Amino acid sequence: MNNYHKSIVHNLKERNKNRENQIAFESFGQKMSYKTFFEAVDNYARAYSEMGIKDKDIVTLCLAGTLDTVINFFALNEIGAIANIVNPIYMKLNPKKYINDTNSKLLVIMDRFYPSLKDSIAQTNVEKIVVSSLTEYSSFLHKMIIKRKNIKKDDKIPGVEYLSLPEFIKIGENSRLSEDIEYQNEASKPATIVYTSGSTGDPKGVVLSNDGFNNMVKIYDSKNGLGSNEGDRNLVLIPPMYGTGLVHSIIMPMAFGCNSILQPIYNPEKFYGDLRKYEPKIVVGSKTHYISLLDKKNKANSLDFLQMPFTGGEPITVSLANDINDELNHLGSEKLILGYGMSELGTMVMFNMDIKDRTNESGILLSDDIKAKIVDPITNTEVSENERGILKIYTPCHMNGYYNNSKADDEFFEIDEDGKKWANTEDIAKVDENGVYHVLGRRTDSFVDKNSEMVYLFDIENLTEKTPGVRQSEVVALTIDGEKVPVVHIVPQEKVKNKIELLNNIKNICAEELPLNHQPFAYKLRDGFETSIISGKRDYQALKYETDGYIIFDKNNKAQIVNLDTEESKVNNELAKVKKLKL
Repeated sequence: MNNYHKSIVHNLKERNKNRENQIAFESFGQKMSYKTFFEAVDNYARAYSEMGIKDKDIVTLCLAGTLDTVINFFALNEIGAIANIVNPIYMKLNPKKYINDTNSKLLVIMDRFYPSLKDSIAQTNVEKIVVSSLTEYSSFLHKMIIKRKNIKKDDKIPGVEYLSLPEFIKIGENSRLSEDIEYQNEASKPATIVYTSGSTGDPKGVVLSNDGFNNMVKIYDSKNGLGSNEGDRNLVLIPPMYGTGLVHSIIMPMAFGCNSILQPIYNPEKFYGDLRKYEPKIVVGSKTHYISLLDKKNKANSLDFLQMPFTGGEPITVSLANDINDELNHLGSEKLILGYGMSELGTMVMFNMDIKDRTNESGILLSDDIKAKIVDPITNTEVSENERGILKIYTPCHMNGYYNNSKADDEFFEIDEDGKKWANTEDIAKVDENGVYHVLGRRTDSFVDKNSEMVYLFDIENLTEKTPGVRQSEVVALTIDGEKVPVVHIVPQEKVKNKIELLNNIKNICAEELPLNHQPFAYKLRDGFETSIISGKRDYQALKYETDGYIIFDKNNKAQIVNLDTEESKVNNELAKVKKLKL
């Protein structure tokens, strides 16, 4: 059978059959070869079968970016079951959605998450819980430092069966069942459910298939692995609960025999230290990870091993990309590689790696099998080169659909006369004469002003970050007295002494470049931006609820500090009530 028509785990087993002694993963000081890894997958698969899990059953995983998460995903894939990979914060907010609505009778959860989630889980129909720990795959030293958190009898939910992961593993070891169920080549057989970031609403379940994963492997094959080779070190910072982490930090490196190092604790401020410690050739990080390298006076050429620094998920301005690339050059690394995609598209569909003088381009389509068009938001007809419009994508890696949400499917997909599913990304983009795409921002990053003109917040952000002395900025729209206005949040560079003068310079640049009604209404100086407890990205939504400490300029150009009475600030932000879970 062609590898591209096997389950993704069987595909990866076949591709690595001659690499049994090659290191597949490193986790808290412990190394695991491909042989040992796939033996663990087989054992978990037998344990699941013994517990009654079968083809197309859904099992919920509420874990971190740890090795047992990866093993669980592939073990479920091996028996045809579906891994429902859920962020613990999502579980706290709406547990019935992830357990009852998926008919998931078995939950695998990390011990550190359980105390905060117990009351939420008790509301569901879960029947069995397997409790994992950070200590499961780690060196003896880490086991001494990170203690297993045993669940006491009084903390258990009545009527629910509990097993520790070692007990679960023992079930597999004592089993005589065969775990090796061949992939039935049904049309896009589901493999996993991952969830959207929820930054614009309730997270939606994205059903990804074996076919989608295998098609991405096929695309990587056509691009020679993007330059990844057997034994290359790959630092995993984005957990597999996110599509990007699962596809590009786990599956694709495995397809080429890479050695992946798992760092499950999300802390961008330790990015440089992690890079120095693990010396990866490949890393996928957030924009915040790379921003953390700036203004640190790190040693020249100290990251000369880093050849493939990837990022995506958030727009980056030209000026910020240049700042990051200047720092990476100082550190001896290659330039930043930007990728664009969505979980719904099977993740990445374009990247700027093949652009020699790249900055912040979204890039060139990964494959001839991927198609893109940019259409007028009103007429839905294609626009000309360098004109803005809504980006629509066709890719063989696209999701099956949203889980149990046909209405959202109908809004996201449109089928052409050839039967191809085109995805409506709702992103504003343009393409130049060289076929290079520039995704500028979300359609929601805009508003219609009182003159019925479209105001794009990313235009203001691009001008702001071009201003000397600006390290980062974020522009949000607020409603004051019934009218939408743009306000700018600024993180100055450390060298800036006169911050009011910096804001005045921004105001003057915007006055020269933008119509009057598009110019910033107010400014706010910040030390940095918080990341969302939901998505791990910059929490721009939270900025809308801030009311104090804004700076405006009066008619005499004098700066005043004011509080803004906005409609957004009166809205109760439920996410603010959720306490951040820590490992």
